[in-house]
Amino acid sequence: MRNTFLQSDSTTHLSVEVIWLLRSCQFGFGYSVTGECRSLLYEVLFEITSMLSSSEVVVQPSLPIQILQIFVAMLVMDTWQYFVHRYMHQNKFLYKHVHSQHHRLVVPYAIGALYNHPLEGLLLDTFGGVFSFLISGMTARTAVIFFCFAVVKTVDDHCGLWLPGNIFHLLFQNNTAYHDIHHQLQGTKFNYSQPFFPIWDKLLGTYMPYNLVKRPEGGFEARPIKDFKDK
Repeated sequence: MRNTFLQSDSTTHLSVEVIWLLRSCQFGFGYSVTGECRSLLYEVLFEITSMLSSSEVVVQPSLPIQILQIFVAMLVMDTWQYFVHRYMHQNKFLYKHVHSQHHRLVVPYAIGALYNHPLEGLLLDTFGGVFSFLISGMTARTAVIFFCFAVVKTVDDHCGLWLPGNIFHLLFQNNTAYHDIHHQLQGTKFNYSQPFFPIWDKLLGTYMPYNLVKRPEGGFEARPIKDFKDK
């Protein structure tokens, strides 16, 4: 059964949900972006979304369609973030003046997921979120769910903890250990993929396999496979 909601006045339900979308971007992907750029981008997104609403009735798609849209958004975000992230490592100027700020986290921790340079926050995260939203065709209501999920996943990827029963570790190969390798000195040119799937790393030869090694003092350590590391 599809969910339908109507405009009631100049502040439409669509507008309200877009505002919630922008708020989720602001506190998630746009966390470190300067206020002026962020506000301008969100205003543009609001105008585009408003133009796409050609009638007074906004129909929330069926659940299977929403799941498909979220999956498409995941692929779009992964694609955008892989190539922008990789380029920030390959371009010496961008790495030195922009992306290296995030790699001060040799040992990642949860809220460090969003610790980055303002320009990186804009290019990597905010634009990636915008493209995911527009290309997938999802409604603002679905987008709020997607962005909240993506933020939680990103935070978990940087938490540095391998907890039993963690659903992200069960469902995603791109997880805490996977991204921990990227933050290690020998892994900075590998495992660029984030936040969902390792597809691009495996297709383009930047995947670094690893083992989880149990430490005597407790817990696990993600270590690159020696034969691969020595190549």
